[in-house]
Amino acid sequence: MKKTLSVFLLIGAGVFLVSPLLAGYAQNVSVATRGRIVRDGDEKKHTPYMDDSGPRKTDRPLYEVEQLERRCFDEVNRQRKARGLAPLRFSDELLPLARYYSWRMAEEKFFSHTDPEGRTIKERVSEYGIRWRVLGENLAYSNGYVNPVAASLSGWMDSPGHRKNILESVYTQSAIGAWISANGTVYFTQIFISK
Repeated sequence: MKKTLSVFLLIGAGVFLVSPLLAGYAQNVSVATRGRIVRDGDEKKHTPYMDDSGPRKTDRPLYEVEQLERRCFDEVNRQRKARGLAPLRFSDELLPLARYYSWRMAEEKFFSHTDPEGRTIKERVSEYGIRWRVLGENLAYSNGYVNPVAASLSGWMDSPGHRKNILESVYTQSAIGAWISANGTVYFTQIFISK
């Protein structure tokens, strides 16, 4: 049986610009803690921090996800360096949020910059308590490729909006979160930020 090869990118990679005054207001809506978001003393069931005991329905070890994330991040920086741009600094602060979003897309079977609750990257990052001035997001998923990182990066670089995010000099930090669904589809969420 011939396996179908596919890479899907969400067209129209998101970029958000706000004034520092508005960004400060949006950022102070909630306080982030490791593993959950707390708002006004009430816990939301939202766990962007994942380790081997975190929510997952796959038998793949976490190090496989971490390897995909690191390889994809390194490849993005290779693309930037080849064009004379400074490499993005890896953000430990953004990683749990990016990984959680990839996990959600894989497990809840959706693929969009807007989550099922109607929130964009702007709201998701702000709810997590991360301050930002400029913000962007690239999404990809692939199935059937020996190298899902290369397939996703190729798709991103061939898409004007995704390419612009990767090569935007205003971004200084980034993280890529990956997740592997039960059927082997690999999801990537890259968050770009400038503070």
